[in-house]
Amino acid sequence: MEKVRLESDTRLELLKKEYEGERNVFLARIAALEGKVKEQAEQVTKMNAQLEKAYGQVQQIAVKAVEGSSAVKSLGGGQQFGGDAGRGQG
Repeated sequence: MEKVRLESDTRLELLKKEYEGERNVFLARIAALEGKVKEQAEQVTKMNAQLEKAYGQVQQIAVKAVEGSSAVKSLGGGQQFGGDAGRGQG
């Protein structure tokens, strides 16, 4: 009877140690994944900031393009009249 109890106690201790080992592995894995999540969240934040900056630059370029197009049309119309007047005199 004592032998059975001793074997049972030994087996229980082995199971406890195995459980603790597996638990430690899982805790380490969780910590690594949490670190990865934090890193990726920081990357997303940086990318969002870059996206906002790029969007603002695109808007500025679009405004300049529209303004430039309007200015060219204004100048182009005036040059046509000036060019026609010069031809009529020459």
